[in-house]
Amino acid sequence: MRRKIILPLVLLIGLVFISTESFAGWTQAKGHSYNQLTYSYYRTTQKFTTINFDGDENIIDTDHSIERKATEEFSSKKVSYYGEYGVTDTFTVFLSGGWDWQRTNDVINFSGEDGPSGIGDINIGLRQNIMKSIPGIGAIMSFQTEVKIPEAYDYGNPTTHQSLGDGQYDWTGGLVFGKGLGKGYAVFSVMYKYRFENDEHDPLTFKPSDQMKYALSGGYSLTSWMSLRANIEWAKSMNNAEVSDELVAANWATGGEKRHEDSVIIKDSLGLEQDTLSAGVALAINLAPKWQTVFSYNEVLTGYGYFSSKDTSLGKTSSIALVYMH
Repeated sequence: MRRKIILPLVLLIGLVFISTESFAGWTQAKGHSYNQLTYSYYRTTQKFTTINFDGDENIIDTDHSIERKATEEFSSKKVSYYGEYGVTDTFTVFLSGGWDWQRTNDVINFSGEDGPSGIGDINIGLRQNIMKSIPGIGAIMSFQTEVKIPEAYDYGNPTTHQSLGDGQYDWTGGLVFGKGLGKGYAVFSVMYKYRFENDEHDPLTFKPSDQMKYALSGGYSLTSWMSLRANIEWAKSMNNAEVSDELVAANWATGGEKRHEDSVIIKDSLGLEQDTLSAGVALAINLAPKWQTVFSYNEVLTGYGYFSSKDTSLGKTSSIALVYMH
C-alpha cells in the first residue's frame, strides 16, 4: 500500500508542547519543586512551504518563495508533565514528557485508524545559575542543557508510518537570562540544538538539521491572584540536514521523483529543515498559596523576511495546566 510520508507534522509537536517554564532563568531553592500537569490540544490544516505545486498537486519547483498551503488535518491531544527540583540553591534538574493521542486524515484515509498514541519523547535537563546579578543590568544568568530521549515509543519506517516523534536524540544547550521588573519579569534565552542521526531503520537513515533557538517571554501581575504572560520563540534551521541515498530511493515508492533528489524529502516529506516563529499568551490564576492554573494559547506565525516560518506546519495549540509549587 502506497502512502506518502507524514512525519513533518509530528516533528512540530515537540516544539509546541514544550513548557515555557523550561526557559526560565531562575533555579529552584534547595529541596523545592515546581510541578505542572498540562492538557494540550494542537491542530493544523496548513503549512508554510518552499515547494511549489501546480493545480494538479504536481511539484514544479523545489526552491520557491514561502507560500501557505492547505494540508490534511492533523491534531494531537496530550497530557504532559513538567517538573523542576532544586538540588542546591543554584542547581536545578527538570524533566518533561507525556501521553499523546494523534489523529491525522492521512492515516485515516490509508489505514482507517486515527494515528499513534502513547508516551512520546522524554526530556531531561539541568539549569546551573552562573551569575545572580550581571553588572549594569541586574539580570541573572544561567546555563541550561537538555536531552531529548526517544526510547518510550517504537519508531516506524519513515516512508510508510507515522510515529509519536522523530525517533532520534537531541541535545540542547545555552544561556538563559532573567530579570524582575516590578510587578513583572522578563526572560531571554539563546540555545543551540544539536540533532543526532536516526538510524532505527538503517540504511534508511536521516539527520534533522541543527537549530539556533531564541525565546523571549515575560509576565505581569494584574492583581494579587492573577497574572498575564506572553512569549515569542524563533527556531532557525542550520540547513545541515542529511538523508541517506537508500531513504531517498525508498521515497520513490511513495510518490517521490528521482529528479528532486533529496530536496523534497528534506523540506517537505520529513520536514528536516524547518524555520519556526511562534508566539503565545497565557493567563495564570492563583488557586491557593501553592496552587495555580494556567490557560494558554500558542500559534505559529507567518513572520517577515529572515524571521519567517518555512517548511513547517501552521499549528495552533490551546492548553490548560495545573501547577503545584513546593
